[in-house]
Amino acid sequence: MDDTRHQWVVAPFRSDRHAFGRSGDQWHDVNAHRNLRGCYTGAIAIVRQLVADPGTSILSDLIAPQLLTLLFICPELAKPEFASAEVRKWLTFSAEGNAPSRTLRIAHGLADFLSAYTAYASRSPVCISFENADFADSLDQEFLAVLLRRADPARLKIRLCTSSDQLAEPLHSALKTFASVKYLEPSMPAAMAAIPEAWRIWLRSCASGWAGEWDILLDLSKYRDLSASRPAFANLQEFLNDVIGKLSAATRCTLASEYVQSDCTSDNLLSQYAYSGISEEERWVLHRARTLELEALNQQSLSLGAIPLHYERQRSDATPLLAASKRCMHAAFYNAALDWAVRGQRMLPATDRGQTYCELTRNILFAQLLLNRLDEVEAICAENLTRSKDPALLAHTTYAKAILTARFYEPPRRDYAAARGWIEKSLAFTEAVPPSETRAVNIAFLRNTMALVEMRTGDLATAYQLLCEALQYMAGEAPCKYEAESAILIHNRARLRVKRMQVPEAIADLTTLLQHQPGNGDAYFDRGILHQGLGQHQEALRDFDSAIKWSPPYPEAHFNRAKTLVALGRINESLVDYERVVILVPDHIEALIDRARLFLVGKNLDAARKDVNAALLLSPTDARLLCLYGLLDLEDGSFDRAYESFTKAIEADASLPDAWANRATVLFQQGDLHRACLDLTQALALRADSAAFYNRGRCFEQLRRWMEATEDYSHALKLANGDAQHIQRHLEVCQRAGRHRS
Repeated sequence: MDDTRHQWVVAPFRSDRHAFGRSGDQWHDVNAHRNLRGCYTGAIAIVRQLVADPGTSILSDLIAPQLLTLLFICPELAKPEFASAEVRKWLTFSAEGNAPSRTLRIAHGLADFLSAYTAYASRSPVCISFENADFADSLDQEFLAVLLRRADPARLKIRLCTSSDQLAEPLHSALKTFASVKYLEPSMPAAMAAIPEAWRIWLRSCASGWAGEWDILLDLSKYRDLSASRPAFANLQEFLNDVIGKLSAATRCTLASEYVQSDCTSDNLLSQYAYSGISEEERWVLHRARTLELEALNQQSLSLGAIPLHYERQRSDATPLLAASKRCMHAAFYNAALDWAVRGQRMLPATDRGQTYCELTRNILFAQLLLNRLDEVEAICAENLTRSKDPALLAHTTYAKAILTARFYEPPRRDYAAARGWIEKSLAFTEAVPPSETRAVNIAFLRNTMALVEMRTGDLATAYQLLCEALQYMAGEAPCKYEAESAILIHNRARLRVKRMQVPEAIADLTTLLQHQPGNGDAYFDRGILHQGLGQHQEALRDFDSAIKWSPPYPEAHFNRAKTLVALGRINESLVDYERVVILVPDHIEALIDRARLFLVGKNLDAARKDVNAALLLSPTDARLLCLYGLLDLEDGSFDRAYESFTKAIEADASLPDAWANRATVLFQQGDLHRACLDLTQALALRADSAAFYNRGRCFEQLRRWMEATEDYSHALKLANGDAQHIQRHLEVCQRAGRHRS
């Protein structure tokens, strides 16, 4: 395989995959199978290995920059030596309601952590092998796709091992782009390694009618499903069942126990068949014993994977699956929350419509909603409204209907009158639930939703009143929950105040929010945007710094911090942030454009051209890029090419004043003063600008049109920033010439 690329190894048996291509390298081996720790199983495993590495003496320096990311996926790291009390408190606040794309930030934070580790590692490259990547949770697969793109194989080599090449996106595309693939046929030694030595000779003796044990194993390895799609499969399955049936009960139980001890991840075929062949009671005993072993470890991440898995296999208690679903909703891991809720619901008797059913259904409903699977949400709502009599579940259902009709549907389908009706129904069901602080919070959130409806219909005053009443009600009726639950309402009131042109009051709301939740990165970011809009660049910079500190990496904070640094004249620092944006989002056109402009001003023409070309590949008709290309042509002294580029920019977007003004510069240099004046007049019609007035004044001065030149220089002088002595000199020359002429 190509040593300059990452590796993708595809083979039916894990032992084949493990042995391939490992000579000379020291590998960190990770089992990414989701049965072990659920979402982020692979990421958790490598983090735990590196954190436990006795050779890493600078552990705190590695962990600190990505502490929140690591704690989101591996909460057992929340120890006093790593995490302050403030950080641990922040983890208790729910992230439910965040966009599903939040997990992409976590993936980048993990990639940053591994990149930092390679900088301190004593050997190069650091090699990590992720086994069972095809059985990894979707969040692990998202992380692996990011890691494949970002990791330099010369420093951090990644190998993914799968039993097939049928993978979901984005991982499949990332492997095709950044890894060399190797398909392996199952080898005789590897296949036989999956079978205990004591049974190999006996297995041969039982293989009458088959070419030999190798043929059996080859068929088994390729066709694990053993369906009846070919007649031989049924006979093969009967044969293997007969093999298992001839083993002693103790041996069958030992083989089955090996499968359970692997948390049902083993590809040992006899163990799998032995497990399926023992009685349900025997399986229950094995799973119960394994559950007790895992619970004794007291590791929170196991409660999202192996522990609820074994409860599911015991078919006894859905509560651990509900707990796993709740924790995933709390972390905004919606696919995992949905998976555990659906599996938990399947464990309940068809007639069980109690509290556990209600809570599982609630998570199914809102996970589907937040994943934007609206057809599924409508179907769940219809069933609940038809079959349920539980006021709590009906309150959730009618609330979901309100959110659907007011927010999640495309604008043509939104019905705000219907949304008001659903909110009123939800309020009635909520008030039928026994009094509690949770009920009070739900009532406050219904008022928040009604405020959303009023805001979208243009009644900002009523929306504001509803939000204030909701906050006051929550403070009075749910004081213990106010700190954790009020943030969304205060944030929404701040957004509403921005719409009402009350920016200082919006900043005050966000400041209040941050007093309750000093780790709320989104509040810091939004306050930074408001400060930025007011020209308060130092305050904006502090907020963007805090937003970056209190969140896994995301491009918006770095992009806006870069713009703020430019406004403060700190160009080199801004370039670092723009580079960060492009690392996180390689096709971020705005960052490429802004950075190209800075490179152009700094006369780093090669870097500017590289960014412009990269952006043009993404958006070939973007007028701003065509304009930048023309400026690069000007720097090269190629006036004809520059004129062509500016003309293309005007054709792409005639409302871009820079394109007209820059083409006028070319015309001026070529001596075509009349056409230059026309282009500058068009530019000034789009934007009053000191430079454009000055340049048109120069044209008029050259044409000896003294009065028009005097007017343009006067306008340029009024709009000028900083030193305007050169404008003043031209103005005085034209004034004297005009007086002399008269």
